[in-house]
Amino acid sequence: MNENSVITSRKRGKRMNSIDVPQRFLDHLTPSVLETSHSRHPQLENVPPDVWTLDKLFNRYYTARQAAGAAERTLEDYRKHMNWLRRFMALEYGGLDNFVPNRDVVRAWISHMLTVQKLKSSTINIRLRTVKAMFNWASSEGLLKESPFENVNLLKVPEEEFQIITKVQERSLFESCEMTTLTGLRDALLISFLLDTGVRIGECLRIFACEVDLTQRSALVRAESAKTRKARTVYFGKRTQGLLAIYLAWHEKNGQAANLFLNEYGQPMDKDWATKRISSIGKKAKITGVRVSPHTFRHTFATRYIKATGDPFSLRRLLGHSSMEMVNRYVNQNTDDVREQYEKFIKLS
Repeated sequence: MNENSVITSRKRGKRMNSIDVPQRFLDHLTPSVLETSHSRHPQLENVPPDVWTLDKLFNRYYTARQAAGAAERTLEDYRKHMNWLRRFMALEYGGLDNFVPNRDVVRAWISHMLTVQKLKSSTINIRLRTVKAMFNWASSEGLLKESPFENVNLLKVPEEEFQIITKVQERSLFESCEMTTLTGLRDALLISFLLDTGVRIGECLRIFACEVDLTQRSALVRAESAKTRKARTVYFGKRTQGLLAIYLAWHEKNGQAANLFLNEYGQPMDKDWATKRISSIGKKAKITGVRVSPHTFRHTFATRYIKATGDPFSLRRLLGHSSMEMVNRYVNQNTDDVREQYEKFIKLS
C-alpha cells in the first residue's frame, strides 16, 4: 500500500485495521495463549505452577475462601497460621520465606514445632490443618501438581481428661472479683456467663446486649458470630440473671457499642484481653492444678451438663458443634456414671 492509497482510505473514513504479521509469529500463538485472560490483579494471574510463590498462592486461596463466605474468625486463622509457616521458612532457609515448600520443608516445620517450640500435638495439628487445606485446594484447582502435605500425616493426640473447675474453685473465682467496681462486676458476669452457657469466648464477646432475654434467661448467638455459622440459643441460671440485671442498667447509660461485654471505656472487649482478665482472676484466687481460661469453663459446662442430664444431643446444640465427635469425648470422660451403672449391673448378676 503506497502513501496515496493510505490518504485516500483515511478520507473515506475506513479503519486502518490491516497489518502484516510474520507467519512465524502467528505459528507461536497457540490456542492456550490466545485464550489467556489478563487480570488487573497480579495476585490472581494464571501463572504456571513453577512460578507460584507462597504469597500469590495464599492471596488466591484467601480470596476464594472470602468468596465462599468464610467467617472472619476463620480468615484470621488462615492469616495467623500461614505467618507461622513463613516465620519458620525465613528462619531456617535464609529468608527464602516466599517459595512454595515441598514435603521435606513441611516435615522440618513439624519437627521444629515439636522440638524447638515444644508445642502440644493438638496445637501443631491446628496449624497444619489450616495450611494443609490451602495446599489441597491449590492441588485440586490445578495450580500445583501435588500438595506438599501428600503422605504427611497429622500427629497423634492422646485423649487426655478435660480440665474442669470444681465448685470450690468456682466460689474462689467469684470471691476474687471486686463486685463494688464495674470491672469486678463485669468480670464476675463474664465468668458466670461462660460457665452457664458453655459458649466459646469469641462467640460470647460478639453477643449484643439486645440479644439477651432476662425473663427467659437466654441469649442468641447469631449465625455470623458462631464458629459453625449456625445461629443457636443458649441459656443461663439465676446467678447470671442477677448479675446481668445490674450490669445492663450500666450498659444502657454508658455503653458505646452494641456488644454485651464492654471494657471500662464502653467499647467491645477484646478476646485476648478477656482471656488475660480471667487468667489473672485465677491467679488471684490461687487456683492451681487447672488452667483458668474460657475454654476450661466450656469443658466444665459440658462435663457438668452431661453428668446431670446424660443427653449428648442437646449438649451438641448448646455447644454449637457440627458433629457428635467432640461431644462423645465428654460422654466418655464421665467415668463416675459408668461406675455407678456397673455397680447396679453387678448386684443383679
